[in-house]
Amino acid sequence: MSESILGTSIPRTRVSRSALERNIARAAREAPGSAIDLRRDACGHGAPIVAEAARATGITTAIVDEGADPFGFAPAPDTALPLDAVFGLAGHGEPAMTLAAPVLQVKTLRAGDGVSYGYRHRAERDTRVALVSGGYAQGVARAIGSRAVVLFGDDEAPIIGRVAMDVCVVDIGGIDVGPRDEARFFGAARPDLLRAWADATGWTELELAAVVGLSVPREEVA
Repeated sequence: MSESILGTSIPRTRVSRSALERNIARAAREAPGSAIDLRRDACGHGAPIVAEAARATGITTAIVDEGADPFGFAPAPDTALPLDAVFGLAGHGEPAMTLAAPVLQVKTLRAGDGVSYGYRHRAERDTRVALVSGGYAQGVARAIGSRAVVLFGDDEAPIIGRVAMDVCVVDIGGIDVGPRDEARFFGAARPDLLRAWADATGWTELELAAVVGLSVPREEVA
């Protein structure tokens, strides 16, 4: 059975401080003297978290939104560490952000039954599906329906039908999944998951992660 996230019914992001530190240190070696870019809450990754990670690696300057807290950094010109490298996106470093959400309900889907808006997806066989928290209101792009997967532990399960406002439907088949178990949309150790979102939407991984990070609660992890 996958990990349980009791006590919540909404998706949330986890931002890894250690991954940020490794990414920033690597990027700083390739572009010495560059600042850390903390604008728009560090692209949804959390300006306080990213600021502390940058300070731990010896960064002393930052670019911030007008009127925003500089977090003790000196102001910098527009020369900043590449954002993809800082956040581990688009093949650079390791992903710092993980998007996870709880399963709300599990039900049986019979062959021919349709799911989600317009019943665009109909089951080819009897199966089991999970209703997972997280939809386009939380930054889960509508275009990834039937084009991306989520993880339950190490098991992959496809998102089927159209992504709704606050939920999506996942075909879990025989995977041992129940209410309150955790689904991971993208994140650590699986950069290909967010890449599938980029392929489906035409957006960059940075844009997609920023929208999610600015739309759901966030927690810092090691």
